[in-house]
Amino acid sequence: MNAENHDVVIVGGGVAGLSALWQLRHRDVVLLEADERLGGRLMSLPRGDYWMNLGAHLFPGAGSHVERMTSGLGLETIGIPGAKFALAFAGKVYANKRVETYPFTLPLSLSERVALAGVGLRAVGAVKAWQDTQREQPGWPARRFGGYLANRSFRDLIGRPPARVDGIFRAAGHRAASELEDQSAATGGALFGGVWAGRKSLLSYNLDGGSSRLGEAMAAELGHLVRYGATVTRVREEDGRVLVTLRENGEERTLRARQVIMATPAYISHRVVEGLPGDVAGVLADVRYGPFVSAGVITTERGPMPYDRIYALTATDQSFDMMFNHANPLRTGVRRPGGSLMVYAGGDGARRMLDLEDSGVESRYADDLASVFPQLRGNLGEIRIQRWEHGIPYRRPGFSFEPMLRYSRRTDVGVHFCGDYFADLGNMELAAASGFRAAVRAGAAVGGRP
Repeated sequence: MNAENHDVVIVGGGVAGLSALWQLRHRDVVLLEADERLGGRLMSLPRGDYWMNLGAHLFPGAGSHVERMTSGLGLETIGIPGAKFALAFAGKVYANKRVETYPFTLPLSLSERVALAGVGLRAVGAVKAWQDTQREQPGWPARRFGGYLANRSFRDLIGRPPARVDGIFRAAGHRAASELEDQSAATGGALFGGVWAGRKSLLSYNLDGGSSRLGEAMAAELGHLVRYGATVTRVREEDGRVLVTLRENGEERTLRARQVIMATPAYISHRVVEGLPGDVAGVLADVRYGPFVSAGVITTERGPMPYDRIYALTATDQSFDMMFNHANPLRTGVRRPGGSLMVYAGGDGARRMLDLEDSGVESRYADDLASVFPQLRGNLGEIRIQRWEHGIPYRRPGFSFEPMLRYSRRTDVGVHFCGDYFADLGNMELAAASGFRAAVRAGAAVGGRP
């Protein structure tokens, strides 16, 4: 009976939780974060003229929920001019301006060219179906094909092309932190749709100063509404209120809220929220997260490098799957010495590295970076390893999110859910949008000032 009372309690300080907090910042609200920082997988470290990126880094543009937060906090995004689908293949780097030209420019046999074109066309079909379902068209064909994609794996969709062709799609598919056999065709469509959208992509910007700036700026602006080191262990509705049990400073405390927003990963929400309908609890239990092992790399070159005009590169034969050049958006003016790269492995490759010492991961990544770009030998500076055991959510074939969507439309509940698992593939803007919608529902239930 001596519990602390609030109108709304938000659990989790990742992008979804920050979006909910921003929407409700004028209410009686508190955000509980188990870590000592805000931002979740938005993690970067300042390094002189650059920053070292260790997690999510692609930001949406004008009109998005994320942009409304960043601009409201006085932050700026910068456009990414470089190629986003460069490819390291057969000992050479290709940076074609159009992805559909690769079957004609890569050093392939005739049968491999035909296979790459065929698989590419099937992937384009998945992208088109994913785009149609994202428009939420009411017609049954889009829903039927969306369900068809959800019930097949991406491997089922593309088949088993020749090994070198397959390697391209396996490496690219690791952006979903999973293998092609494990991710649904809808997840694959979402993945390639985001990459192939080019300038129309929803995620075409970096945050100037590094992705951690969002959490830092939010802490500076709304830190009085945040409690750090607060690990929530139990959430339950009782007598018209929601009781939130947490451990804070070594003590157990209870908060009473009129509404609660769970902005934690699905597996945490499943563990702590009690009394959910069985099908909703089943959704939370069945969301899968794949691992990433990333490395931020500061480079020390003093002149042009062959990757200057590349932002994202897929690597087919290296220990990492992707390389990102975070100096690329900063190359539009006077050239600054040095640079900043990020590499990561996802899926099974990352899983095999989770238990390695940092020095072992660093050595593998450094050797393979130098094999792709020999000019990096002698120009690799600080390297920082970051393990994301639960890196990104993806949907398995046959997984249905419908019970959670139905639950989210209810107006008689006190607990609302949000997070990047609300999309076919983890996505910063869709996570923010889910946080915004949860905040609107909670705010409407509380009443009063919007």
